[in-house]
Amino acid sequence: MIHVMASSVIPTPVPSVWRLVRDFGTLGRWLPGVKSCVIEGDESGDRVGAIRRVEMGDVGLLREQLLALSDVDHAVTFSIVESALPIRNYRSTISLLPITASDHTFIQWRGQFEAPVEHAASMEARMPTDIYQPAFDRLAGILVSREAQS
Repeated sequence: MIHVMASSVIPTPVPSVWRLVRDFGTLGRWLPGVKSCVIEGDESGDRVGAIRRVEMGDVGLLREQLLALSDVDHAVTFSIVESALPIRNYRSTISLLPITASDHTFIQWRGQFEAPVEHAASMEARMPTDIYQPAFDRLAGILVSREAQS
């Protein structure tokens, strides 16, 4: 099993970040490279078990399932159920913690998956640097811009 992780500080309070992260269907707003993101069927984006269809520019279609959502812990866990990526058994958790000294948010995205030997190193490097960190940067940009407009 390959384990990957990225973390960052977003200069806004946890409730502001959580409003964007908790809705499983809004990934397209804050993950670069997403062409479309929709929840399948009549499910809501905060119901455990919901499936989202994500079309990525460089990867194609992914289907992901919401496994857990905690408004108390500010954490969302999901798995990939269908993907063209050379990985299997992908599961990840995005969690938020308050930085009390500054009222900022510590965000962490942890993932684990299996990959064929020939793809393991590239996928291990890609997840935190090409997916997780750019998502954090986009979230920060959106939220800082919103605060500036307020």
